Amino acid sequence: MDAFLSSLAKQAPKSARPAVLGDVLSFDTHPAIPEDLLECYVDWEQDFNPRSDKYIAFKAQNVTAGDLKPMVRVFVQSDFYEQRFGDKTGIATFPVTPEWQYGQLNKTGAGRFLVLHDKTNTPFQSRFVATLFTQLGSVLHDALCARGYVPIADSLEDIEDEYFGEYLYSFNTVVTQGGDALIIPSVPIQYWFQNPKTITWSHLLSNEHKEYYGFMVPNETQKGQDVMFFIQKEWWDTDNISENHISKIAKKNANGDYRVVIGPKFQYGQADKTGKNRWVVYHDEDRKPPQHCFVKSISETPIDGVVGAIFGPQAESALEDTARSLGDLLGYDGLDTFT
Repeated sequence: MDAFLSSLAKQAPKSARPAVLGDVLSFDTHPAIPEDLLECYVDWEQDFNPRSDKYIAFKAQNVTAGDLKPMVRVFVQSDFYEQRFGDKTGIATFPVTPEWQYGQLNKTGAGRFLVLHDKTNTPFQSRFVATLFTQLGSVLHDALCARGYVPIADSLEDIEDEYFGEYLYSFNTVVTQGGDALIIPSVPIQYWFQNPKTITWSHLLSNEHKEYYGFMVPNETQKGQDVMFFIQKEWWDTDNISENHISKIAKKNANGDYRVVIGPKFQYGQADKTGKNRWVVYHDEDRKPPQHCFVKSISETPIDGVVGAIFGPQAESALEDTARSLGDLLGYDGLDTFT
């Protein structure tokens, strides 16, 4: 096996984690390699009619996650690209806001790519993957065939089938239920909100200050869509031996992440009784923080719309009202327990 096939066989570089709400990404608007920024057409069928639109495809570096090189595939509809980046030169940056959507390879969030476009466009996730291989795959296919690796070359055509036959996902729309499996990181990972977070509340005439980690994690049961997850600090720290430590209730998957199944030990908060904007908490149930305390812990983000996307538009509005407390605006409801 020569160096070419050897390099192909190696696992492609991956981002430190899937891109999530609030992440800041950067990319070169005029890369040295033309294939790093392409114009391409995505074709699909919608309402029984053929549709096609032009997108700009490029790779971006997830600055928030600590990536050292561009590893996140991004598609931006051409007129959106012109509005956002048309006048940019050199390195451009952008935050992941609720207007973005995403697709991914599997239920762990692997292979996640980002899309910014008119959301009335509804191509399947696989159409974006097919577009890339139309643009780039023929070059690799021909190179492999020339070297005698026809079976490997032919397998490229099957890669797009690995992606879900699903539409793109919007951020934080999933309603996590008891029995769902979440994929929780087992090592420290950078997020736009700094970990650990201190949650503060009053209980029995005393003030409580407890530390939690917060992660945006894939809900494996619900096709890998994201959910906000909080965990009591000492129940995640690697040097803790508590019987409630996450390692005692969950096994690691092939990627080294914890696969946690939601049960009666887990609690949740939500924007309303329909389950909208539900987030999950794993902690000592003797702790009684009102739901709004978790909203406050994530309120430092300067990126418009992120808090509203995680906790609901009422939470976003409440943060803008400096005359009244979050508790007065959002209520003092406690967390509910999964059954």
